[in-house]
Amino acid sequence: MDKNIKYDISFCITCMNRFYQIKQTLKKNLLDNVNSKYNIEFVLVDFGSKDGLKDHISKNFINEIKSGYLKYYYTEELLFFHASIAKNTSHKLASGKYLVNLDCDNYTGDRGGDFIVDFYKNNGDNIIIHQSSNIFGRGNMGRISMTKNNFFKIGGYNQSLKPMGHQDGDLINRAKMNKIKYYILKDKKYNNAITNDKNESLKNCYGNYNYNNLMKINMIYSDFSLKSGELIANNFFKNIQIGVLINIFKFNNNLELVKIF
Repeated sequence: MDKNIKYDISFCITCMNRFYQIKQTLKKNLLDNVNSKYNIEFVLVDFGSKDGLKDHISKNFINEIKSGYLKYYYTEELLFFHASIAKNTSHKLASGKYLVNLDCDNYTGDRGGDFIVDFYKNNGDNIIIHQSSNIFGRGNMGRISMTKNNFFKIGGYNQSLKPMGHQDGDLINRAKMNKIKYYILKDKKYNNAITNDKNESLKNCYGNYNYNNLMKINMIYSDFSLKSGELIANNFFKNIQIGVLINIFKFNNNLELVKIF
């Protein structure tokens, strides 16, 4: 982590065996925000992908890595994908004032980082921005931004949920109940995404799940927790680990993986 550098915004990306999507989105997203590269970082956490992602990054994004515009982290500690744990990891590794969850199949849009920073400047920091069409299956439900302070104040994504489904809705609902003002921005220029089959999304999760069933289970658990007054996630024990923060490696300027935790 570049502790001495403070960015306006961090785009937080997680990936496990989704190289076929990263190769479509990452280069485009970096190009679309290059005019503000000194105020923006892209934080990509690769959870042990076996599909060539690591080699692709080291061969094609040398300048972006060396400049700090792109941070690439690698860990094999998460054996199966769990959306909340993965997203908490990328957010924890980010250095920006504003954290944007950018699923690996999502596009920022041209100068998408500037668009978000300007919205905060005009509306204050105590807000959560949801750049979603709010239509199931469009792939942009997870495009959520808030300040780093607010994200960790409400405990991040709820790691008690099943591996996928409603983790975004749970985060938004807790933010609202913690008096963080909610804005949904449906501008198509800034919320484009690759359309996914939900069964494809579950391939790296543990167990033989049905996405709709996972969604229902997580919604029931989330609603019960909120009605019980649990407005801070991952708060069962003091100092609970949020995300994966052991055995994490990062590409240094020589494109070598160096252990940082």
